[in-house]
Amino acid sequence: MNTMIAMPELPVRTHTLESIVVESAEAARPPERLTVSEAAEKYRKINNPGAFVGDWSNDKTPYLVEPMNLLNSTAFTSMIFVGPAQCGKTDMVMNWIGYSARCDPADMMVICPSNTTARDFSMRRVDRLHRHSPEIGHQLIQSRDADNVFDKHYKSGMLLTLSWPTINELSGKPIPRLWLTDYDRMSQDVDKEGDPFSLARKRATTFKTFGMTVAESSPGFEVDDPKYTPTTAHEAIPTTDGIIPLYNNGDRRRWYWRCVNPKCKGAFEPDFELLRYPDSADAMESAEQAELACPHCDTRYPHDAGGLMPSKHEMNLAGRWVKDGQIWLPNNEMRGVAIRSTSASFWLKGVAAAFATWKTLVFNYIVAERTYEANGSEKLLKSTINTD
Repeated sequence: MNTMIAMPELPVRTHTLESIVVESAEAARPPERLTVSEAAEKYRKINNPGAFVGDWSNDKTPYLVEPMNLLNSTAFTSMIFVGPAQCGKTDMVMNWIGYSARCDPADMMVICPSNTTARDFSMRRVDRLHRHSPEIGHQLIQSRDADNVFDKHYKSGMLLTLSWPTINELSGKPIPRLWLTDYDRMSQDVDKEGDPFSLARKRATTFKTFGMTVAESSPGFEVDDPKYTPTTAHEAIPTTDGIIPLYNNGDRRRWYWRCVNPKCKGAFEPDFELLRYPDSADAMESAEQAELACPHCDTRYPHDAGGLMPSKHEMNLAGRWVKDGQIWLPNNEMRGVAIRSTSASFWLKGVAAAFATWKTLVFNYIVAERTYEANGSEKLLKSTINTD
């Protein structure tokens, strides 16, 4: 017996006079005067069941506020962010996309390391941004030819492109806003035409101070000279390729905390070298007791809240970016002559990363160190030092 099954009809989008008027109004709407971080708190929703569901809050990652707010600055034409895994650095581009779609439209290109990662970024991040943040998703034109894997068209006229480093993708296209994600996992010589950052930055040249090119990554290249001595407090030991040379060419900002001990009040960069933990045959036992010591007075800080001393999160809330050449005084004044550059560059260490625990950092390091001592393999050490 043959039975015909009726298939549901797909909705057909018709261009009515009303829809045309609405979309034309969106294109003519003046920019909403918000910073990128303000727009994120107003419009972005997070939906990660089991982790976090709710409105975006800048308090979760306070160190991202300053880099995000520089994205629409005319004082800089590029921004570099060096950071570990679990610090939220990729969320900055999601907030920039939301800001551009909802508040201040301009064409954008997000450049991923490969075709595969660009496809994944589109489906796993951009599509979810549209789905879970209604005020942003509503700006997307609702037709198949306006919403595909690598191109997103918005009612304002903005075009978002998801791409990867090839000379065809990085040439001949004037684009004011470009973001290179996971930069150190990209080919550093695109079709023998140059590094991807320089090629991408040329796309924004037409827009002068209104253009912005961003690269973010955890470091992935070996240093040229392990014995190199930095010439300034914030200079990174150089590498030939990757994010480190881009960071060194900027104004070299580092994230600082201030000791709460009233006899100290010294400012310092939270670094893995400042973690203190007992030596134990049980790596987890050592990791669970990790504390951070002030380098000036040895005051100890816990990872979690609940004690007498402020936790990592509370120290982050009071933290501040300091440029190379500056000193953060106890009265909160910033003194000194900062490096001047058209590039704002930031380096966040893993100890301050919002979603990475000190227990995990210490445990990974102890295991990697013991593996190296046992068989001479540096793979785990490289991975935890570069990524964590």
